Amino acid sequence: MRRVILLSALLSGAVAPSRLAAQAPPSAALWRVAASSLALPPALTAGVAGTFWNPGALGQARGLAVGAHVFHTSDVLGMSGVLLGGSLPLPKPVRAGVLLGRVDIRDLVRTTTSPDANEGSIPVYTQFVGGNVVVSTGPLAAGVALQLHEARFDSENASGLTLDAGIRLRPVDRLLIAASTHLLPIDFSAQPTTDYFAGVEYTAWDHRPAEGLAAQAHVRYGVAYQPDGTVEHLMGIGAELADQIVVDTGVASEAGIGERIWRPSVSLGLRFGGYTVALAHGLGANDVGGTFRVGIDIEFR
Repeated sequence: MRRVILLSALLSGAVAPSRLAAQAPPSAALWRVAASSLALPPALTAGVAGTFWNPGALGQARGLAVGAHVFHTSDVLGMSGVLLGGSLPLPKPVRAGVLLGRVDIRDLVRTTTSPDANEGSIPVYTQFVGGNVVVSTGPLAAGVALQLHEARFDSENASGLTLDAGIRLRPVDRLLIAASTHLLPIDFSAQPTTDYFAGVEYTAWDHRPAEGLAAQAHVRYGVAYQPDGTVEHLMGIGAELADQIVVDTGVASEAGIGERIWRPSVSLGLRFGGYTVALAHGLGANDVGGTFRVGIDIEFR
């Protein structure tokens, strides 16, 4: 029963989706479940997959970059997804990239007048393919991303276009400020699938001795706003050791059904040269299980 309630909330409107091509299909809201595995504000994410949350995420990269992130939820939701992409430098200060992703829900059985399942399952998915361009100059990186979305809920299909923008600004060495739109319709209309992200990170401790291990500690705050007036907050801390081990933790305060709930998340990253492997877990809330994420980002320098 809990799964039916959750899917109804996430996919409200998806049974009779809008045919307008100027917006993401309603089921694109499923990407908010994938975002629950982020242990830092979405606007502050980095790497190729990070350009999905902030098109300016790769502004400081120097060479060819590729990435792949896989999401998976508990059986309560039965959702899985993937983000794949690449980015390469163009004549300075421009770089361009491509990104594609898909989220689907498995094991939705089909019934008629009997509680017994019929053959076959109900297909539910949302997917996209898009390109992004980012320009970097000094402490500022600004990017835009155009994405074509397609979704299916049983026999219903929908498609649409979104155009997002994002910035990352480092006014001083220890301070990072970022903001972005997510799934913004190309006609700039207010749609329930759109998010507006902002985040700030401050390096509270930066220890780089002449000999020994370097270490850093960061504090972060982020906010996400949705057109229906929902405001979500995320607070967290992060630590880096020897520029190889990265640990991030965060707690999000999000709107639940009739109440405000707290959702913790944690991420462990390991860097080896230009390789970064990340393992993350959003612990979920209200007994609905968590979201797991495994990702790899590679930068060829």
